[in-house]
Amino acid sequence: MPKPREAKRSGEPGWQWRRAVIFPLIIFACWRLMIMENAPDTVVNQTIAWGWIVLIISLAFFYTGFATAQDIAAILATRTGLPYASPPVAVDGEPLGPEPYEPPSRPFNPNDTGSH
Repeated sequence: MPKPREAKRSGEPGWQWRRAVIFPLIIFACWRLMIMENAPDTVVNQTIAWGWIVLIISLAFFYTGFATAQDIAAILATRTGLPYASPPVAVDGEPLGPEPYEPPSRPFNPNDTGSH
C-alpha cells in the first residue's frame, strides 16, 4: 500500500504534519499548566504559568495563522478565489483557463508603428 501524500489531490496542502506537531505540544503545555495548579503561589510559579499560557496561545495562533497565510499566498500566486480547485476558479465562479488565442488580422511587420 503506497504511503499517502501530504497534499490533497486538489493541491491543497495537508495538515498532517501540523497536527503531529501542534496537538502533542498543546497537550503537554496544558498538562504542565494543570500540574502547577497545586503549586505554591510564588512569583516564579506565576511567571512559569504565564509562560505556559502564552505558549498555548501562540501555538494555537500559529496553527491557524500560518495556514491562513499559506492560503493567502496561494490566492495571490494563482490570482483566483479558490486556488486549490481543479482547475482554479475565479472569485465569480468561472473556471480559469488560458485566454483563447486569436491570430492577428494581418501578418507581423517590424516597421509597423501601430498607426494605420
